[in-house]
Amino acid sequence: MNRSVLAIFVKSPEFSPVKTRLAASIGQEKAVHFYELALSATAAVAREARRHLTDLDVVWAVAEKESLSLPRWNQFPTVFQGDGGLGERLHHVYESLLQKYATVSLIGADSPHIDIDRLVNALVCTRNHREVGFVLGTTDDGGFYYFGGGLSLSRETWTSVEYSSHSTAVDLSDGLEIIGPIEHLAKDFDIDVLEDLRRLSGLERRKIPEQIALIDWARKLE
Repeated sequence: MNRSVLAIFVKSPEFSPVKTRLAASIGQEKAVHFYELALSATAAVAREARRHLTDLDVVWAVAEKESLSLPRWNQFPTVFQGDGGLGERLHHVYESLLQKYATVSLIGADSPHIDIDRLVNALVCTRNHREVGFVLGTTDDGGFYYFGGGLSLSRETWTSVEYSSHSTAVDLSDGLEIIGPIEHLAKDFDIDVLEDLRRLSGLERRKIPEQIALIDWARKLE
């Protein structure tokens, strides 16, 4: 168990609603198109991280069991998130992968603009702190865009968190600190509403092609 894994939590637009809050502002069709671009950018960042870290595997953690074999997920192996609420699914994926890997890191497709260097540094930091604590990257709206660790966590640690709330990261931190110290990454933002999309459109284009395509699309939407 010397390898590490990055699990990307995703939904399949064919089976589940995606970016519902964003869709309320820009319409469902555009929201789905954004999600497709975000998936592409997130996958590209993960590939770059894997290129930098030869001991890293990447998997899609897919919400729908019936969509695990869809062609859209061909870039990486898939694992099923499991049943229940988000806390139960985070617990299931984290603990399942921890049986096979020295560290497990979790991200979503909601921050597809993340800098490659930041992600690589987060993965390295997780590796370095795997025996004592955790790594957490929080968002401006109270959530988190990155979690990494190598220590087992109880189901209650995950399920006691109120998700999609201004207190999400605080709730999670409270549970984690009982187990070990937390290394905090620089804050970032995720893209849930129109204002987040406008913020994305203002980013510099010094990124990888898939991220540039996403930023350019956001600018054309204005």
